[in-house]
Amino acid sequence: MLFSRSSALQHPGFRLYWVGYIVSVSGQQMFWMLEPWLIYELTGSKVLLGVAAATQAIPATALVLVGGVIADRFDQRKLLILVQIGNMILLGLMAALALTETLEIWHILAITFVHSAVGSFENPARQSMFPHLVDRGAMPNAVALNSAIHPGTRILAPVAGGFILAAVVAATDSPKIAAGVVMLVTVFGVAVYTLMLMRIKMPRVERARGGSVASNMAAGARFIWDQRIFAFLIGLSYYNMAFGQAMTILFPVIAKDVLGVGPEALGLMWAAQGVGSLGGVIISSKYSSPGNQRRLLVLNPVLMGASMIAFGFIPIYIASLFVLFLFGTGASASNVVIQQNLQLLVPNDFRGRVMGIWSIVHTSLRPAGEMQFTGVAALFTAPISLIFSGAMVMAAALLYTATSRHAHALKDLREQAEIERVR
Repeated sequence: MLFSRSSALQHPGFRLYWVGYIVSVSGQQMFWMLEPWLIYELTGSKVLLGVAAATQAIPATALVLVGGVIADRFDQRKLLILVQIGNMILLGLMAALALTETLEIWHILAITFVHSAVGSFENPARQSMFPHLVDRGAMPNAVALNSAIHPGTRILAPVAGGFILAAVVAATDSPKIAAGVVMLVTVFGVAVYTLMLMRIKMPRVERARGGSVASNMAAGARFIWDQRIFAFLIGLSYYNMAFGQAMTILFPVIAKDVLGVGPEALGLMWAAQGVGSLGGVIISSKYSSPGNQRRLLVLNPVLMGASMIAFGFIPIYIASLFVLFLFGTGASASNVVIQQNLQLLVPNDFRGRVMGIWSIVHTSLRPAGEMQFTGVAALFTAPISLIFSGAMVMAAALLYTATSRHAHALKDLREQAEIERVR
Protein backbone atom coordinates (compact mmCIF):
# COMPACT_ATOMS: atom_id res chain seq x y z
CA MET A 1 0.00 0.00 0.00
CA LEU A 2 1.05 3.63 -0.44
CA PHE A 3 1.79 4.41 3.22
CA SER A 4 2.97 1.07 4.63
CA ARG A 5 5.95 0.67 6.96
CA SER A 6 8.12 -0.09 3.93
CA SER A 7 6.97 3.11 2.25
CA ALA A 8 9.50 5.14 0.26
CA LEU A 9 8.59 8.03 2.57
CA GLN A 10 10.83 6.43 5.21
CA HIS A 11 13.75 7.79 3.14
CA PRO A 12 14.41 11.48 4.07
CA GLY A 13 15.53 12.57 0.58
CA PHE A 14 12.47 11.10 -1.10
CA ARG A 15 10.23 12.65 1.58
CA LEU A 16 11.61 16.14 0.90
CA TYR A 17 11.24 15.66 -2.85
CA TRP A 18 7.70 14.28 -2.52
CA VAL A 19 6.37 17.02 -0.25
CA GLY A 20 7.92 19.78 -2.37
CA TYR A 21 6.62 18.28 -5.59
CA ILE A 22 3.10 18.04 -4.13
CA VAL A 23 3.10 21.78 -3.42
CA SER A 24 4.49 22.57 -6.88
CA VAL A 25 2.05 20.36 -8.76
CA SER A 26 -0.87 21.79 -6.78
CA GLY A 27 -0.04 25.19 -8.25
CA GLN A 28 0.54 23.68 -11.68
CA GLN A 29 -2.87 21.96 -11.59
CA MET A 30 -4.45 25.38 -11.19
CA PHE A 31 -2.41 26.70 -14.11
CA TRP A 32 -3.27 23.74 -16.36
CA MET A 33 -6.97 24.32 -15.67
CA LEU A 34 -6.54 28.06 -16.08
CA GLU A 35 -4.70 28.26 -19.40
CA PRO A 36 -7.32 26.67 -21.73
CA TRP A 37 -10.09 28.41 -19.76
CA LEU A 38 -8.45 31.80 -20.27
CA ILE A 39 -7.81 31.22 -23.99
CA TYR A 40 -11.38 30.03 -24.59
CA GLU A 41 -12.80 32.83 -22.43
CA LEU A 42 -10.89 35.51 -24.37
CA THR A 43 -11.34 34.07 -27.88
CA GLY A 44 -14.06 31.40 -27.91
CA SER A 45 -11.88 29.52 -30.41
CA LYS A 46 -11.32 25.73 -30.33
CA VAL A 47 -8.66 26.21 -33.01
CA LEU A 48 -6.62 28.49 -30.75
CA LEU A 49 -6.74 25.82 -28.07
CA GLY A 50 -5.05 23.54 -30.58
CA VAL A 51 -2.55 26.24 -31.55
CA ALA A 52 -1.64 26.71 -27.89
CA ALA A 53 -1.07 22.96 -27.63
CA ALA A 54 1.20 23.08 -30.70
CA THR A 55 3.35 25.86 -29.26
CA GLN A 56 4.08 23.59 -26.31
CA ALA A 57 4.61 20.42 -28.35
CA ILE A 58 7.28 21.84 -30.69
CA PRO A 59 10.02 22.80 -28.17
CA ALA A 60 9.22 19.91 -25.86
CA THR A 61 9.58 17.36 -28.65
CA ALA A 62 12.75 18.96 -29.98
CA LEU A 63 14.55 19.19 -26.65
CA VAL A 64 13.38 16.41 -24.34
CA LEU A 65 15.84 13.84 -25.74
CA VAL A 66 18.61 16.31 -25.02
CA GLY A 67 17.13 16.62 -21.53
CA GLY A 68 17.36 12.86 -21.12
CA VAL A 69 21.04 12.84 -22.06
CA ILE A 70 21.76 15.74 -19.69
CA ALA A 71 19.90 13.92 -16.90
CA ASP A 72 22.13 10.86 -17.37
CA ARG A 73 25.36 12.86 -17.42
CA PHE A 74 24.90 15.61 -14.82
CA ASP A 75 23.53 16.15 -11.31
CA GLN A 76 19.76 15.81 -11.65
CA ARG A 77 19.03 17.75 -8.47
CA LYS A 78 20.97 20.81 -9.63
CA LEU A 79 19.36 20.56 -13.06
CA LEU A 80 15.90 20.50 -11.48
CA ILE A 81 16.70 23.56 -9.37
CA LEU A 82 17.77 25.53 -12.46
CA VAL A 83 14.60 24.48 -14.28
CA GLN A 84 12.40 25.62 -11.38
CA ILE A 85 14.11 29.02 -11.30
CA GLY A 86 13.36 29.38 -15.02
CA ASN A 87 9.74 28.37 -14.41
CA MET A 88 9.33 31.00 -11.69
CA ILE A 89 10.67 33.75 -13.96
CA LEU A 90 8.39 32.82 -16.87
CA LEU A 91 5.23 32.30 -14.80
CA GLY A 92 5.97 35.45 -12.81
CA LEU A 93 6.21 37.43 -16.05
CA MET A 94 2.88 36.06 -17.26
CA ALA A 95 1.27 36.84 -13.89
CA ALA A 96 2.53 40.44 -14.05
CA LEU A 97 1.09 40.90 -17.54
CA ALA A 98 -2.23 39.43 -16.45
CA LEU A 99 -2.52 41.50 -13.29
CA THR A 100 -1.86 44.71 -15.25
CA GLU A 101 -4.41 43.55 -17.86
CA THR A 102 -1.82 43.84 -20.65
CA LEU A 103 -1.76 40.08 -21.29
CA GLU A 104 -2.65 39.15 -24.88
CA ILE A 105 -3.00 35.81 -26.63
CA TRP A 106 0.40 36.13 -28.29
CA HIS A 107 1.96 36.63 -24.83
CA ILE A 108 0.40 33.37 -23.66
CA LEU A 109 1.63 31.49 -26.74
CA ALA A 110 5.16 32.94 -26.56
CA ILE A 111 5.65 32.38 -22.83
CA THR A 112 4.23 28.86 -22.89
CA PHE A 113 6.57 28.09 -25.83
CA VAL A 114 9.61 29.03 -23.74
CA HIS A 115 8.11 27.43 -20.63
CA SER A 116 7.72 24.17 -22.52
CA ALA A 117 11.32 24.37 -23.75
CA VAL A 118 12.57 24.80 -20.17
CA GLY A 119 10.25 22.07 -18.91
CA SER A 120 11.62 19.56 -21.42
CA PHE A 121 14.62 19.18 -19.11
CA GLU A 122 12.51 18.66 -15.99
CA ASN A 123 10.76 15.33 -16.47
CA PRO A 124 13.82 13.26 -17.47
CA ALA A 125 15.80 14.73 -14.57
CA ARG A 126 12.99 14.15 -12.08
CA GLN A 127 12.28 10.61 -13.30
CA SER A 128 16.01 9.85 -13.10
CA MET A 129 16.51 11.43 -9.68
CA PHE A 130 13.82 10.08 -7.41
CA PRO A 131 14.69 6.35 -7.85
CA HIS A 132 18.13 7.15 -6.35
CA LEU A 133 16.46 8.49 -3.20
CA VAL A 134 15.15 5.04 -2.15
CA ASP A 135 16.48 1.48 -2.07
CA ARG A 136 15.35 -0.89 -4.82
CA GLY A 137 12.89 -2.69 -2.55
CA ALA A 138 10.93 0.55 -2.11
CA MET A 139 10.92 1.33 -5.84
CA PRO A 140 7.35 0.17 -6.65
CA ASN A 141 6.07 2.21 -3.71
CA ALA A 142 8.15 5.23 -4.78
CA VAL A 143 6.73 5.04 -8.31
CA ALA A 144 3.20 4.74 -6.92
CA LEU A 145 3.70 7.68 -4.55
CA ASN A 146 5.24 9.75 -7.34
CA SER A 147 2.34 8.86 -9.63
CA ALA A 148 -0.18 9.72 -6.91
CA ILE A 149 0.92 13.35 -6.82
CA HIS A 150 -0.80 14.48 -10.02
CA PRO A 151 -4.16 12.77 -9.39
CA GLY A 152 -4.08 13.58 -5.68
CA THR A 153 -3.50 17.29 -6.20
CA ARG A 154 -6.10 17.30 -8.98
CA ILE A 155 -8.78 16.65 -6.36
CA LEU A 156 -8.55 19.99 -4.56
CA ALA A 157 -6.21 22.30 -6.48
CA PRO A 158 -8.41 22.87 -9.57
CA VAL A 159 -11.45 23.32 -7.32
CA ALA A 160 -9.59 25.99 -5.36
CA GLY A 161 -8.40 27.54 -8.62
CA GLY A 162 -11.93 27.56 -9.99
CA PHE A 163 -13.31 29.32 -6.93
CA ILE A 164 -10.47 31.86 -7.01
CA LEU A 165 -11.22 32.58 -10.67
CA ALA A 166 -14.94 32.95 -10.02
CA ALA A 167 -14.41 35.19 -6.98
CA VAL A 168 -11.91 37.51 -8.66
CA VAL A 169 -13.94 37.72 -11.87
CA ALA A 170 -17.02 38.64 -9.79
CA ALA A 171 -15.03 41.32 -7.95
CA THR A 172 -13.12 42.79 -10.91
CA ASP A 173 -15.06 41.66 -14.00
CA SER A 174 -11.65 40.79 -15.48
CA PRO A 175 -10.65 37.25 -16.51
CA LYS A 176 -7.07 38.50 -16.89
CA ILE A 177 -6.73 39.72 -13.30
CA ALA A 178 -8.32 36.49 -12.06
CA ALA A 179 -5.81 34.52 -14.11
CA GLY A 180 -2.95 36.59 -12.70
CA VAL A 181 -3.94 35.76 -9.12
CA VAL A 182 -3.97 32.04 -9.89
CA MET A 183 -0.59 32.33 -11.63
CA LEU A 184 0.90 33.85 -8.47
CA VAL A 185 -0.24 30.78 -6.54
CA THR A 186 1.52 28.63 -9.14
CA VAL A 187 4.76 30.61 -8.71
CA PHE A 188 4.56 30.14 -4.94
CA GLY A 189 4.28 26.36 -5.39
CA VAL A 190 7.34 26.24 -7.64
CA ALA A 191 9.30 28.29 -5.08
CA VAL A 192 8.50 25.81 -2.29
CA TYR A 193 9.58 22.89 -4.50
CA THR A 194 12.87 24.64 -5.26
CA LEU A 195 13.62 25.11 -1.57
CA MET A 196 12.92 21.43 -0.89
CA LEU A 197 15.24 20.36 -3.71
CA MET A 198 18.01 22.49 -2.23
CA ARG A 199 17.77 20.53 1.04
CA ILE A 200 18.08 17.07 -0.56
CA LYS A 201 21.39 15.22 -0.22
CA MET A 202 21.90 13.03 -3.26
CA PRO A 203 23.82 9.74 -2.95
CA ARG A 204 26.72 9.08 -5.29
CA VAL A 205 25.32 8.13 -8.72
CA GLU A 206 27.22 6.37 -11.51
CA ARG A 207 26.67 8.51 -14.59
CA ALA A 208 27.03 7.95 -18.31
CA ARG A 209 30.43 9.06 -19.56
CA GLY A 210 31.95 9.83 -22.93
CA GLY A 211 30.44 10.52 -26.31
CA SER A 212 28.62 13.54 -27.63
CA VAL A 213 25.05 14.49 -26.78
CA ALA A 214 23.96 13.23 -30.20
CA SER A 215 25.70 9.87 -29.78
CA ASN A 216 24.21 9.44 -26.30
CA MET A 217 20.74 10.21 -27.67
CA ALA A 218 21.26 7.65 -30.45
CA ALA A 219 22.44 5.06 -27.93
CA GLY A 220 19.28 5.56 -25.88
CA ALA A 221 17.08 5.13 -28.96
CA ARG A 222 19.00 1.99 -30.00
CA PHE A 223 18.65 0.54 -26.50
CA ILE A 224 14.88 0.94 -26.61
CA TRP A 225 14.69 -0.52 -30.11
CA ASP A 226 16.84 -3.51 -29.16
CA GLN A 227 14.89 -4.10 -25.95
CA ARG A 228 11.46 -4.11 -27.57
CA ILE A 229 9.58 -4.38 -24.29
CA PHE A 230 10.46 -0.73 -23.64
CA ALA A 231 9.31 0.33 -27.11
CA PHE A 232 6.05 -1.53 -26.44
CA LEU A 233 5.45 0.17 -23.07
CA ILE A 234 6.38 3.63 -24.35
CA GLY A 235 4.16 3.15 -27.41
CA LEU A 236 1.21 2.24 -25.19
CA SER A 237 1.87 5.30 -23.08
CA TYR A 238 1.73 7.56 -26.11
CA TYR A 239 -1.42 5.98 -27.54
CA ASN A 240 -3.29 6.17 -24.24
CA MET A 241 -2.25 9.78 -23.81
CA ALA A 242 -2.97 10.93 -27.38
CA PHE A 243 -6.40 9.34 -27.62
CA GLY A 244 -7.29 9.33 -23.94
CA GLN A 245 -5.68 11.50 -21.28
CA ALA A 246 -5.30 14.54 -23.55
CA MET A 247 -9.09 14.94 -23.61
CA THR A 248 -8.85 17.36 -20.68
CA ILE A 249 -8.12 20.11 -23.24
CA LEU A 250 -11.86 19.96 -24.06
CA PHE A 251 -13.02 20.45 -20.46
CA PRO A 252 -13.61 24.23 -20.87
CA VAL A 253 -15.54 23.60 -24.11
CA ILE A 254 -17.72 20.87 -22.59
CA ALA A 255 -18.28 22.90 -19.42
CA LYS A 256 -19.36 26.07 -21.24
CA ASP A 257 -21.06 24.79 -24.41
CA VAL A 258 -22.53 21.40 -23.38
CA LEU A 259 -23.03 21.46 -19.61
CA GLY A 260 -23.55 25.22 -19.28
CA VAL A 261 -21.43 25.66 -16.14
CA GLY A 262 -18.81 28.18 -14.99
CA PRO A 263 -15.24 28.05 -13.60
CA GLU A 264 -16.26 26.66 -10.19
CA ALA A 265 -17.92 23.66 -11.83
CA LEU A 266 -14.98 23.32 -14.22
CA GLY A 267 -12.71 22.92 -11.20
CA LEU A 268 -14.98 20.17 -9.86
CA MET A 269 -14.70 18.32 -13.18
CA TRP A 270 -10.93 18.22 -12.72
CA ALA A 271 -11.44 17.15 -9.11
CA ALA A 272 -13.72 14.24 -10.08
CA GLN A 273 -11.07 12.99 -12.46
CA GLY A 274 -8.47 13.48 -9.70
CA VAL A 275 -10.39 11.37 -7.19
CA GLY A 276 -10.64 8.58 -9.75
CA SER A 277 -6.98 8.96 -10.62
CA LEU A 278 -5.95 8.57 -7.00
CA GLY A 279 -8.05 5.41 -6.88
CA GLY A 280 -6.23 4.19 -9.98
CA VAL A 281 -2.87 4.71 -8.27
CA ILE A 282 -4.02 2.73 -5.23
CA ILE A 283 -5.35 -0.10 -7.39
CA SER A 284 -2.20 -0.37 -9.51
CA SER A 285 -0.04 -0.22 -6.36
CA LYS A 286 -2.03 -2.98 -4.64
CA TYR A 287 -1.93 -5.26 -7.69
CA SER A 288 1.67 -4.57 -8.70
CA SER A 289 2.75 -8.23 -8.73
CA PRO A 290 4.28 -9.54 -12.00
CA GLY A 291 1.29 -11.75 -12.79
CA ASN A 292 -1.15 -8.81 -12.91
CA GLN A 293 0.69 -6.66 -15.45
CA ARG A 294 -0.94 -7.79 -18.71
CA ARG A 295 -4.41 -7.72 -17.16
CA LEU A 296 -3.92 -4.16 -15.92
CA LEU A 297 -2.53 -2.99 -19.27
CA VAL A 298 -5.75 -4.19 -20.96
CA LEU A 299 -8.54 -3.53 -18.48
CA ASN A 300 -7.56 0.01 -17.49
CA PRO A 301 -7.62 1.45 -21.05
CA VAL A 302 -10.96 -0.31 -21.62
CA LEU A 303 -12.37 1.53 -18.59
CA MET A 304 -10.82 4.78 -19.80
CA GLY A 305 -12.23 4.46 -23.33
CA ALA A 306 -15.72 3.42 -22.18
CA SER A 307 -15.96 6.38 -19.80
CA MET A 308 -14.86 8.78 -22.57
CA ILE A 309 -17.66 7.51 -24.79
CA ALA A 310 -20.14 7.94 -21.95
CA PHE A 311 -18.82 11.47 -21.27
CA GLY A 312 -19.46 12.35 -24.91
CA PHE A 313 -23.09 11.25 -24.66
CA ILE A 314 -24.03 12.64 -21.22
CA PRO A 315 -25.32 16.27 -21.10
CA ILE A 316 -26.03 16.18 -17.34
CA TYR A 317 -23.38 17.79 -15.11
CA ILE A 318 -23.69 15.54 -12.03
CA ALA A 319 -23.61 12.39 -14.16
CA SER A 320 -20.55 13.69 -16.01
CA LEU A 321 -18.65 13.94 -12.71
CA PHE A 322 -19.17 10.23 -12.05
CA VAL A 323 -18.00 9.36 -15.57
CA LEU A 324 -14.91 11.52 -15.10
CA PHE A 325 -14.20 9.62 -11.88
CA LEU A 326 -14.15 6.36 -13.87
CA PHE A 327 -12.01 7.94 -16.59
CA GLY A 328 -9.47 9.11 -14.02
CA THR A 329 -9.29 5.63 -12.49
CA GLY A 330 -8.50 3.92 -15.79
CA ALA A 331 -6.12 6.60 -17.08
CA SER A 332 -4.09 6.82 -13.88
CA ALA A 333 -3.82 3.07 -13.34
CA SER A 334 -2.60 2.64 -16.94
CA ASN A 335 0.03 5.30 -16.42
CA VAL A 336 1.30 3.86 -13.12
CA VAL A 337 1.59 0.32 -14.48
CA ILE A 338 3.72 1.51 -17.40
CA GLN A 339 5.93 3.68 -15.19
CA GLN A 340 6.46 0.90 -12.65
CA ASN A 341 7.61 -1.51 -15.33
CA LEU A 342 9.95 1.02 -16.92
CA GLN A 343 11.54 2.04 -13.62
CA LEU A 344 12.02 -1.56 -12.48
CA LEU A 345 13.37 -2.92 -15.76
CA VAL A 346 15.54 -0.08 -17.15
CA PRO A 347 19.21 -0.10 -16.00
CA ASN A 348 20.48 2.99 -14.18
CA ASP A 349 22.86 4.17 -16.89
CA PHE A 350 20.02 4.38 -19.45
CA ARG A 351 17.25 5.59 -17.15
CA GLY A 352 17.52 9.29 -18.03
CA ARG A 353 17.40 8.63 -21.76
CA VAL A 354 14.64 6.04 -21.59
CA MET A 355 12.52 8.21 -19.30
CA GLY A 356 13.33 11.16 -21.55
CA ILE A 357 11.83 9.30 -24.49
CA TRP A 358 8.90 8.24 -22.29
CA SER A 359 8.53 11.91 -21.41
CA ILE A 360 8.31 12.80 -25.10
CA VAL A 361 5.41 10.47 -25.74
CA HIS A 362 3.61 10.84 -22.42
CA THR A 363 4.14 14.48 -21.50
CA SER A 364 5.95 16.45 -24.18
CA LEU A 365 3.81 15.10 -27.01
CA ARG A 366 0.62 15.46 -25.00
CA PRO A 367 -0.12 18.70 -26.92
CA ALA A 368 -0.14 16.61 -30.12
CA GLY A 369 -2.95 14.59 -28.59
CA GLU A 370 -4.68 17.80 -27.57
CA MET A 371 -4.46 18.98 -31.18
CA GLN A 372 -6.17 15.76 -32.24
CA PHE A 373 -9.03 16.38 -29.81
CA THR A 374 -9.46 20.06 -30.66
CA GLY A 375 -9.16 19.38 -34.40
CA VAL A 376 -11.98 16.82 -34.40
CA ALA A 377 -14.01 19.09 -32.12
CA ALA A 378 -13.56 22.03 -34.51
CA LEU A 379 -14.55 19.93 -37.53
CA PHE A 380 -17.51 18.27 -35.81
CA THR A 381 -18.31 18.74 -32.09
CA ALA A 382 -16.53 18.19 -28.78
CA PRO A 383 -18.76 15.19 -27.85
CA ILE A 384 -18.00 13.50 -31.19
CA SER A 385 -14.28 14.01 -30.54
CA LEU A 386 -14.64 12.26 -27.17
CA ILE A 387 -16.66 9.36 -28.56
CA PHE A 388 -14.25 8.77 -31.47
CA SER A 389 -11.15 8.80 -29.28
CA GLY A 390 -12.72 6.60 -26.60
CA ALA A 391 -13.52 3.98 -29.24
CA MET A 392 -9.90 4.13 -30.45
CA VAL A 393 -8.57 3.52 -26.92
CA MET A 394 -10.85 0.52 -26.35
CA ALA A 395 -10.05 -0.99 -29.74
CA ALA A 396 -6.28 -0.81 -29.16
CA ALA A 397 -6.57 -2.44 -25.73
CA LEU A 398 -8.76 -5.32 -26.89
CA LEU A 399 -7.31 -5.97 -30.34
CA TYR A 400 -3.60 -5.25 -29.78
CA THR A 401 -2.48 -5.16 -26.14
CA ALA A 402 -4.50 -8.20 -25.09
CA THR A 403 -2.77 -10.37 -27.71
CA SER A 404 0.71 -8.83 -27.66
CA ARG A 405 3.63 -11.16 -26.86
CA HIS A 406 5.31 -8.25 -25.07
CA ALA A 407 2.40 -7.96 -22.63
CA HIS A 408 2.67 -11.70 -21.96
CA ALA A 409 6.45 -11.41 -21.44
CA LEU A 410 6.12 -8.83 -18.65
CA LYS A 411 5.41 -11.46 -16.01
CA ASP A 412 8.72 -13.27 -16.61
CA LEU A 413 10.72 -10.04 -16.94
CA ARG A 414 9.39 -8.68 -13.67
CA GLU A 415 10.04 -11.96 -11.85
CA GLN A 416 13.63 -11.93 -13.13
CA ALA A 417 14.03 -8.33 -11.95
CA GLU A 418 12.81 -9.37 -8.49
CA ILE A 419 15.40 -12.17 -8.35
CA GLU A 420 18.18 -9.77 -9.30
CA ARG A 421 17.02 -7.25 -6.70
CA VAL A 422 17.22 -9.87 -3.94
CA ARG A 423 20.76 -10.75 -5.00
